[in-house]
Amino acid sequence: MSTQRLARAAGLSLFAALAAAPLAGQQAPPPGPTLTLREAVATARENNPDMQAQRNDVVVSRAAVRSARADFLPSASAGAGFGYTASGVQRFGSEVFGERPEYYSSNWSLGLSYGLSGAKLMQPRIARAQQAATESRIVGYEAGLVMQVEQQYLTVLQAGELAAQAERELERAREHERLANARLEVGSGTPLDVRRAQVERGRAEVGVVQQQNTYDTELLRLGLLMGVDLPAGTRLASEFQLFEPRWSGDELVAMALEDNPTLNAARASTGAARAQVRAARSAYLPTLSFQAGLNGSVYSAGNIDPLVQQQLGGMRGAFAACTENNAIRAAVGLSTADCSQLDVSDPVVQANVRRQVEAGNPSFPFGYQRQPLQASMTISLPLFDGLDRERRIEEARVQASDAELAVRAEEQRLVRDVRTGLLNARTAYRSAQLQRQVAENAAEELRMARERFRLGAANSLEVTDAQTRLAEAERAVIDAVYMYHKSLAALEALVGRSLR
Repeated sequence: MSTQRLARAAGLSLFAALAAAPLAGQQAPPPGPTLTLREAVATARENNPDMQAQRNDVVVSRAAVRSARADFLPSASAGAGFGYTASGVQRFGSEVFGERPEYYSSNWSLGLSYGLSGAKLMQPRIARAQQAATESRIVGYEAGLVMQVEQQYLTVLQAGELAAQAERELERAREHERLANARLEVGSGTPLDVRRAQVERGRAEVGVVQQQNTYDTELLRLGLLMGVDLPAGTRLASEFQLFEPRWSGDELVAMALEDNPTLNAARASTGAARAQVRAARSAYLPTLSFQAGLNGSVYSAGNIDPLVQQQLGGMRGAFAACTENNAIRAAVGLSTADCSQLDVSDPVVQANVRRQVEAGNPSFPFGYQRQPLQASMTISLPLFDGLDRERRIEEARVQASDAELAVRAEEQRLVRDVRTGLLNARTAYRSAQLQRQVAENAAEELRMARERFRLGAANSLEVTDAQTRLAEAERAVIDAVYMYHKSLAALEALVGRSLR
């Protein structure tokens, strides 16, 4: 064997050893926490801020139902008040009533009222229909959130697969660079082959960095949908199998028309709109109202001297009249009356008057004098209100008709989307199979190109082209497979149940 052949054999042996050796510095990443799709969905349902905001509407709707039921109970009220009137001359128009003392007043009241109308009778049914519509809308929103989480979960897995493919592409580029260096050392290669291999290796390294960044970014977006910060190094653990979708379009349409959350929410809205029509018609019914109440008050003078003086002034006139009447009766020989009780010059009479005024002045603030019970009942029947009732009824009818038309439109859209989704899933499944065949052929082409390059029958450009085609084929396989899984997830969201 010649010296040149020995050198070439030694170089090829060196290349084989380098190709078989593990890549320098390449180590498996440290294991991080795992996350399954079920865990991601459960976390999103619990922590997604938009989902929590939607659930708050249920609290409001339930409160509306309780309020509508409680509206059949009578309303009760209680009140108390305090007042003050300064002393002075009291006037009413042009009449003057003399000096009045300062007054302190207080009062209390208890009231009971009850009303019954057609609108009140319909309100519980309306509130329940609106609650059902709200709950159905939230179920639809939750189904949409689940689909978003599943789609993003698949996107993260896809990004991870593409990052792994970029690593494989980098490994192939490094192997080709080592082979080119080995051939150059034994004299069967050229510096151009080495430079071309280095360029391809550099491009592969850039691809690894970019794909890793894409994976990290998509993982952050998944955490945003879940409403939590995912720990660094989180690994997605759920696996998805590729299988042929064998359902019929009619079968899936029947499932969707029964279980689709958006369609059910539209139907619930139609029920609420119909209840509004019945409530608008109830405006023709009579209204019954009942009121009953108790109250008490106290009106107390702060200084009773003006009241005593008024009383004494009146008694002076009565004493003068009594004295004059006694003189007349004595002149004609008749018996006279006792006027001593009216003699205000007598201190005893003055003391009696003051005691009487004090006894008649109630104590402030709790010397209440209760008033008699008051009660009333009213029945009213609206006759004409400028056609306002008719306008409200027509508006309610139009809204109910619009809701029914929205249900029909949603059913038609759903049928179209389900059939389209099934076609997309079947196409994605077939595409994934074909892309796998393309990738297998591309891998065989690269193997043959490497063998030809190793034997010196081809240049490095042929190997580089084969590597590029294999990389494109591998990426196409990944894209096709995850397009299938995403199509299947979208189809599951349409039919409202799992198909896996």
